[in-house]
Amino acid sequence: MPQQPATPTRPGDPRPVGLGLQDFEPLWKAEQLLLDACLNGSIAKIGYQRPRAASPEVALRAEFVAFLARGGARGARPRGRRIQLMGAWVVGRLNLVDTSVPVSLWFYRCHFDTTLLLDAARIAGSLGLPDCSLPGLRAEACVIVGELALNSGCSVQGEVRLSHAKILRDFNCERAQFATGTETAASNTHPLVADGAQIGGDLILSSGFAAIGEIRFVGVTVGGDIRADQARLTARIDSQGRRGDALNLDRIVVAGNVYLDTGFSASGRVRLQRARIEGNLDCTGADFDAAGDLGWDQNPALLLERARIGGTLCLRELQTPLLGASLGGARAGALADDASSWGQRLVLDDFKYHRFANGAPADAAFRLDWLARQEPLHLDEDYRPEPWRRLIDVLRRTGRAHAASLVVMQRERHLGRIGRIAGDAPRVLRWLPRLCHRLYGLVAGYGERPLRLVAALALVWLLCGGAYWAAEEEHAMAPTRAPARSTPEFHPWLYSLDLLLPLVDLRQARDWAPLPVEPAHPDDFWRSVTPALTWFEALFGWAAALLLVVAVSGMTDRDRRVLA
Repeated sequence: MPQQPATPTRPGDPRPVGLGLQDFEPLWKAEQLLLDACLNGSIAKIGYQRPRAASPEVALRAEFVAFLARGGARGARPRGRRIQLMGAWVVGRLNLVDTSVPVSLWFYRCHFDTTLLLDAARIAGSLGLPDCSLPGLRAEACVIVGELALNSGCSVQGEVRLSHAKILRDFNCERAQFATGTETAASNTHPLVADGAQIGGDLILSSGFAAIGEIRFVGVTVGGDIRADQARLTARIDSQGRRGDALNLDRIVVAGNVYLDTGFSASGRVRLQRARIEGNLDCTGADFDAAGDLGWDQNPALLLERARIGGTLCLRELQTPLLGASLGGARAGALADDASSWGQRLVLDDFKYHRFANGAPADAAFRLDWLARQEPLHLDEDYRPEPWRRLIDVLRRTGRAHAASLVVMQRERHLGRIGRIAGDAPRVLRWLPRLCHRLYGLVAGYGERPLRLVAALALVWLLCGGAYWAAEEEHAMAPTRAPARSTPEFHPWLYSLDLLLPLVDLRQARDWAPLPVEPAHPDDFWRSVTPALTWFEALFGWAAALLLVVAVSGMTDRDRRVLA
């Protein structure tokens, strides 16, 4: 391989300055091919496969590539809008830090032996590295007018750092391999860091994209979609055996949809806390705990706390039910789930959704089981009412009143079991409101079954009417006024109805009354029982009427306030 010439630099400036073509002569074989291709606007086909060694036939200097990328010099100015290199081994560091690159750079099946430096560079076109091998890429605060493509089997052994970069079109990592190695390696814990970056098009991590370590896109703005179908992400395991984050999308802002769907696999946490997604978050068929070890140390598989999803949150056909998923404070237009979605220890406090998507279960049995899967503390000592209220509100607004009433009744029973009824009352007096609460549930379904009260009133009316008929037959009923001939005829069921209905006067209770027990016949059954029966029926009538008013008016409804 020819000797690499010295490169003049300014003090403290690592970039070559004032170079001409003569500074690189004699050109290496591959460099001459690249120069010829640049002069006629074609592809420099050094080889057709990714080289395995820096042989004289395929090697060229990174400084020469950088020289051409800056626009070259007299006799060596690239023609056209792209520098295209195929099948080369790039020796040395490609350093374009804080450099204006007037053309697109396209490297296909090339090998770079040193991390590429493009921090604060301004590339007028695109940067493509399909099927390349490189130890790393630093392009923080870089501006790329076109797309950034680390795709088609591109392999990166070190870190790709794109924090605060601006990519006006797509960032394409389709079929890329990042930081391959063991899960317990101490280095390369962040194979891709793009915090605060701006992506004008789509972010593509699909079709076999694989990475070991945390992929970070914290605070990224994406003008299109995020696509990560068929991606395989593996978080590293620390010295204490805890698995970390596989994908960190906290505080992202996405104008389109996010697809973590068919074939998406994450061994480690997936984070979308405070994410803003205008479209859907589609996780159909995803596997959020591919290694099956997040439950060992109570790690949540999916964090969606305070996320905002304008469309549908789709969690259907998951390969592993979500264990410890946190949706606290999240918002979604619709929820699409099924029996595969939910594991245990869910955090649903203040999770707001406006409806269930088509095909999502909306029956009371499924939804009550869903609520029962919450974090145990949120169901007992630290009871959280919002998940119950939200579910009841959504069921009512979407025309599922029967299911909503079943949820209400089950919630009231649950509150009774955990001692939340009259919990603030003095201990010695708690039994009374709790007893009333149980009776209210028995006779009126906690206000959800007011017809039970109507049925109870009808039953009491019929039974008491029959008893008064028997008492009249045994001469235990008598007129209250004399002479008896002016008293209306006794009708036992009208008499019962007169006693049972408050504020209703049928003149039966005024004109007829039970006879008292005579001393000569102290064991007369009907004279002993009938007075008590009249008192019972009158009191029952008042109590039932009050409960019916309360149930119909919704005075005891815990969900009367409108949920936003």
